[in-house]
Amino acid sequence: MKNTNQYTVIFRFGLQHALEYRSNFFLSLISAFVPAVVQYYIWSTVYRSYSDSTLFGYSYEQMIAYTILAAVVSKLVMTNMEHAVSNDIKTGGLNRYLIQPISYFGFRLCHYFGQKLLYIIGFIVIITLILFVSPASRHLEHEPERIVIFILSIVMAMVISFLLSFAVSAIAFWLADISYFFVVTSLVINIVSGGMFPLELFGEGFRSVISVLPFYYMIYWPVNVWTGIIPASELWLGLLIQLVWSVVLGGVAYTSWKLGFKRYLGLGG
Repeated sequence: MKNTNQYTVIFRFGLQHALEYRSNFFLSLISAFVPAVVQYYIWSTVYRSYSDSTLFGYSYEQMIAYTILAAVVSKLVMTNMEHAVSNDIKTGGLNRYLIQPISYFGFRLCHYFGQKLLYIIGFIVIITLILFVSPASRHLEHEPERIVIFILSIVMAMVISFLLSFAVSAIAFWLADISYFFVVTSLVINIVSGGMFPLELFGEGFRSVISVLPFYYMIYWPVNVWTGIIPASELWLGLLIQLVWSVVLGGVAYTSWKLGFKRYLGLGG
């Protein structure tokens, strides 16, 4: 019970941290929509000059809906915690978690979801204000089953993203200065997850390869559950695959940190 209360406090701390930096939160949301607005005009021009009503398997309305949803979901899912974890490793900040009855993994997980609570609220408001008053919203799938799976898939995507980031952060045990590495990996993960463009733009072969990797289920798959690109027969299977990847990445994160701690010197702190 005591540990449960501690993790609840950490969750609230993550929320308070997000509230303290409200300007960063709003700037982050704005930064998500700047490329979405640019893409809106690009896709509008492309579809006007294209003779067919669909492009890469998307109608114009589906492409606009995907652009808006992917922009918001990427901000909701991506953790951006690698730098903080790396700093704890380099400065000895992990020391206090070795002597206290709380795990560093649990701290980061609760802090992450606490911070994201504000984004979840913003996500709901934005989807309500933008998608449901835009022409694109009429072309989204509004069946209760899809809405439920869409919500569940977002939660699972957040879990996958957290575990992937936690595993990648363990590289800081071996490399001293990897700030640029984290910047590059975050950008690459966002692209191959469908955070900028639908994966079909890179070719069907590329999409097929990515579809067997966890990145596919972080942004592209949840968004296309709602756009209707994902067939109804694959909805529950996709959730099951998300669960499987969560278990696999959990094992990878555990192993990488267990190996990393053998190299941890605990200097500073």
